[in-house]
Amino acid sequence: MTLSTYNFLWGILKLFLSSYLVRRQKKGKEDKYRLNERYGISKKLRPDGTIVWLHGTSVGESVAALALANSMKKNGFGKNKNEFFLLTTNTTSAAKLIKDKIKKGLPAIHQYHPYDHPKFVSKFLDQWKPNMAVFMESDFWPNLIYLTANSNIPTILASSQMSDKSARFWTGLGYFLAKKIFSKVDHVLAVDPKQEALFKKLGAKNVKSLTSLKSIAEKPPIDQNYVVQLKKNIHRKKILIAASTHPGEEELMIKLADLLRKKSHDNILIIIAPRHINRSLGIQNRIKAAGFDIKSRSKGEYPSKNDIFYLSDTMGEMGSLMEISDLVFVAGSMVPVGGHSPSEASQFGKPVIMGPHSEKCDAQIKDLVWSGGAIQIEKDPKMNENFLNNIVELLNNSERLEDMGRNSLIASGYAQQRADEASINLIELLKTYRNTNVA
Repeated sequence: MTLSTYNFLWGILKLFLSSYLVRRQKKGKEDKYRLNERYGISKKLRPDGTIVWLHGTSVGESVAALALANSMKKNGFGKNKNEFFLLTTNTTSAAKLIKDKIKKGLPAIHQYHPYDHPKFVSKFLDQWKPNMAVFMESDFWPNLIYLTANSNIPTILASSQMSDKSARFWTGLGYFLAKKIFSKVDHVLAVDPKQEALFKKLGAKNVKSLTSLKSIAEKPPIDQNYVVQLKKNIHRKKILIAASTHPGEEELMIKLADLLRKKSHDNILIIIAPRHINRSLGIQNRIKAAGFDIKSRSKGEYPSKNDIFYLSDTMGEMGSLMEISDLVFVAGSMVPVGGHSPSEASQFGKPVIMGPHSEKCDAQIKDLVWSGGAIQIEKDPKMNENFLNNIVELLNNSERLEDMGRNSLIASGYAQQRADEASINLIELLKTYRNTNVA
């Protein structure tokens, strides 16, 4: 595929874009008052001064973008009244995260990124004229990157990585497209040596292997009142947090509960925190159909000493759950979703178990496994059985859990150091470009 072919396809897609956006808006996936931003049109005016554009499509990438913004802010950027971040996202949940940080003082503007038709991207760039663009993680929109770099805007890919599926596309059907866009990028900061080699193969220059910027993300806050209420009746139980679960992973937790009941282990509580809380009712119904009771946070309920399950189906409480956990199952990894970051669990010094589907966080989980702070289940016919048996073994071995927790915390410290190096590297580049590329 070439860029011309790609843009020809966008010419066709443009005909259906209006109705597509309306459908998304009805599903709650678009802000109906801001649909024009998808066409590169904004109601906001560009402020005078220096703008650093950080792009992250969803919550995960936005966490990395915020980590970079906070690091830059600590090192001086944003202290002057004429220095701003422009943070772009695709999802409404990521937008909410960004807007919350802006309310708390981050000198930033949020926009939904334009869809990748060249006219939409050009309008966006003409409106905002960023002094530098940093694309986070793995969101590689060809026109967004190519036209930005072609406008003499310093362009950086940070915390960069590709899943195996994406890599197959970019090295196969999308190879000529990749050569066209990645060769225009000024710097690539990849998450590990494997990703470094991949970006070099695709034509990128100035590629370095550092780490994921998610490692310096803010530690989630703890609600001490909630922690006290949770612990009140379960202080003798071992607690497993199934963090950010997806369909199929709650069924594994039901199988785990069956196994625990079979082995007469009644000292374990499984707390399920689904990735999408609108799945709450369906999860409750499946667990009840399997013969288990389940209380839920959204109903103001708390677990008791006789409970096996508890459902955390409200937002913003992961820090409190991590605080009370003995073991964290970082989900999205036992089903082919790509895995979620284990950094939060590691920051709390908690042992981690993950499945084999960790494409989105390979660098982080590999470091954690190497340190002894995590176990990653290999993909094989007995994957589910091995996963469940490992959990049961760990929850009944307090000494091993403590050792893994210590190793996890140490690994988090090392990850922080490497991520700070990546951040400092970026800050120096930004200072250089800011002095030579004034809007």
